Amino acid sequence: MIGPTWLVEDMVRIERLLLDTAGSSNDPLVGEASTHLIKAGGKRLRPALVLISSRVGTPGTRETDLAAAAIELVHLATLYHDDVIDQTETRRGAPTVHSKWGTEVAVLAGDYLFAKGCGLGAEAGTQVSRILAGAIAEVCEGQIAETTTLGDPHRSTDAYLSTISRKTGALFRAACELGAVTSGASPEQISALSGYGTHLGLAFQIVDDLLDLVGDPAVTGKALGTDIREGVFTLPVLEACRRVPELAKLLTAADRDIDDLLRTIQTSGAVEEAQEAAKGHADAAVASLNGSSAGEWLEALKTIPAGVLAQI
Repeated sequence: MIGPTWLVEDMVRIERLLLDTAGSSNDPLVGEASTHLIKAGGKRLRPALVLISSRVGTPGTRETDLAAAAIELVHLATLYHDDVIDQTETRRGAPTVHSKWGTEVAVLAGDYLFAKGCGLGAEAGTQVSRILAGAIAEVCEGQIAETTTLGDPHRSTDAYLSTISRKTGALFRAACELGAVTSGASPEQISALSGYGTHLGLAFQIVDDLLDLVGDPAVTGKALGTDIREGVFTLPVLEACRRVPELAKLLTAADRDIDDLLRTIQTSGAVEEAQEAAKGHADAAVASLNGSSAGEWLEALKTIPAGVLAQI
């Protein structure tokens, strides 16, 4: 994790806690499967948000460390389950757990990580447990909402935003809140950081959806149009359908040509509109911090949305 020296040092501590917690089982297979994705790497953005946000108050508490590791374990658990649902073969350059050990092990290892994350949250205190539980429920609600709209090119953009606000935004929002509450922040500071996390999560997901249409597969690790193949029609796709009405029928055709669909979407102007939407949420994230006390932590938070946008 690139950042201020204190953040790099804090993240080393969290990485050790992640491995110790996920690998604590006496059963070798449980430990190997549960630490598989941790060892594969990752940005660790959510625990970093906890640590940075904690600088608004008193940083470096044991509760903050527990909360940071807890939210990453919960995030990893959702990835295990997502990979089973989507039948993804690789993630972060490594075989997914279900492709290596089977669906049963992947689902149960994901459940194990949820349990371990909740255990850390309980150890950190009631407030952390409450925020974490609420975020988990929202993620599940968002994922279910997305499942009910699979293959629907007429889904409204408001419904899309509501879904990603829960499916993705909930953990970003929770990460910022966890950092704030474990450092003794004021209600006003917690509210500001919550708003920041909400908009950052929306920008992050819109960018991720754009990368499925215009990203470099060598960087993203997945083929262009993967979401379309799975029937997940995201903001740029829905906007393209509004601009090119016949696209909706083409998206649901049995003999659809993904390359043709991608070209239609890419030339419709919808990609640029989605980019503007992502930028709007990135700007709103930074604006949420207006009035916050100056400091290195504040500058660190302000640079993250720009980094998210730089991917596209």
